[in-house]
Amino acid sequence: MRRRIRILNVRGNNNSGYFIYQAVMAGTIFTSLLNAQDYTASNSYDLYEVSSIEELNDVVGEKYFKLSSFLVKKNSKTSYTTARTSGRSNDRLNISLFIALPFEKSNTVWYGIEYKASMSNYLSEAEKNRTYRKFMDSWEIQFNHNNVYGARYFEKLRHSDELDGYVNAIQLRYPKLDRQDLTILIPHKDAFTERSNNSLGWTFGSFAIGSFIFFIMVLVPQINEDELKRLKSGRPSKDDDLKEILRALNPMGEYKGTALLVWINIFAFLVMIVMGINIISPTGHELLAIGGSRKEEVLNGEYWRLLTSVFIHGGALHLLMNIMGLGLSGFVLEEKLGQHKLILSFLACGLLASLSSFYFNNNVVSVGASGAIFGLFGIILAFTVIKVFDSQVRRFIWMILIFYAGVSLVLGTLIGGIDNAAHFGGLISGFVIGYFLMLAYNKKSIDPK
Repeated sequence: MRRRIRILNVRGNNNSGYFIYQAVMAGTIFTSLLNAQDYTASNSYDLYEVSSIEELNDVVGEKYFKLSSFLVKKNSKTSYTTARTSGRSNDRLNISLFIALPFEKSNTVWYGIEYKASMSNYLSEAEKNRTYRKFMDSWEIQFNHNNVYGARYFEKLRHSDELDGYVNAIQLRYPKLDRQDLTILIPHKDAFTERSNNSLGWTFGSFAIGSFIFFIMVLVPQINEDELKRLKSGRPSKDDDLKEILRALNPMGEYKGTALLVWINIFAFLVMIVMGINIISPTGHELLAIGGSRKEEVLNGEYWRLLTSVFIHGGALHLLMNIMGLGLSGFVLEEKLGQHKLILSFLACGLLASLSSFYFNNNVVSVGASGAIFGLFGIILAFTVIKVFDSQVRRFIWMILIFYAGVSLVLGTLIGGIDNAAHFGGLISGFVIGYFLMLAYNKKSIDPK
């Protein structure tokens, strides 16, 4: 369909507007698959009845259980709290409190209860602390009135953020217990037949709605006869943005250095996913565990974090923004520096940005390639000041600096949650590196060879 929608004259210009059509198709497929996944995950298992909690250790591959009889040690609870940001610009702060209760006659099967609260991330620290204390007081009241024996069935948690929360709660009190041996059961007080929440109907309904919207969108524009002839004859499209992007991201292609850096960042993020870390808003604890940088750990001799943190990202949106910035700056610089000097410049700027964050921040987990990318922008800025590029390229570069670097710095100042120390450190170090590169190459031009 990506090729076929190009026969449409979108707004009279066949080189723009296709992204909206592709977004509607992708959104329709994604929504339908999400509902289908929810239905499949809920309805692929039957309700398995066991007479006692000890029998659970002999049951493999089941998800839902009905316990004939059980006892819970409510006074032996242990807890663990997480805080994650969500929403556009991370405007919400979501708190989750995981309470784990041991079952009688078992130290590996636990009863899980979760309490949640949400607040604006724009509140002052004093207001956040008051809201948090109010939440901590309220859950105690709810817990004391919670009938733990009112569950109609239990759900065994698979690998998820919720499972990690309960396991962390248990290991805070019982650190010798192996997390691989722990089983968390979540109580459900509704009927077992209501577990799917009409997700099957929404699977087909969302696809029908998206398809209808796309059908209406197809009827609006005129047909591009030249592109239609190309499609029928089997000739390649005159303009294909996706092929251009894929060609640019080929590690063996024209922009080897930029492509390699992009794929290293993507690979590091895939490793995060495989490790089960939240891909939308990972916690500071999770980021620190996989190589994030913080002053305390670095002072204790873990200097490698200053470099590994450059390739770790705090969520999919963070990664996407940095890939865009890396692509824009890398493509501009690689023509002048060559692949090896580009990679070395990226690493040097990233390391110096991490050092800047280390110096100015105390209890902040620093992650992301943005400091190194700002360093590349600093090199570009030095080159524009010394007029390495022609006037047309310089105008394009200033647009990049305004819309990416400028906006990122402003958002970091107004919203928070962005390591401006690393950004400024990377930008300044990049400008200095760019200046010395110009001195080394006669202040006029750089030979990539």
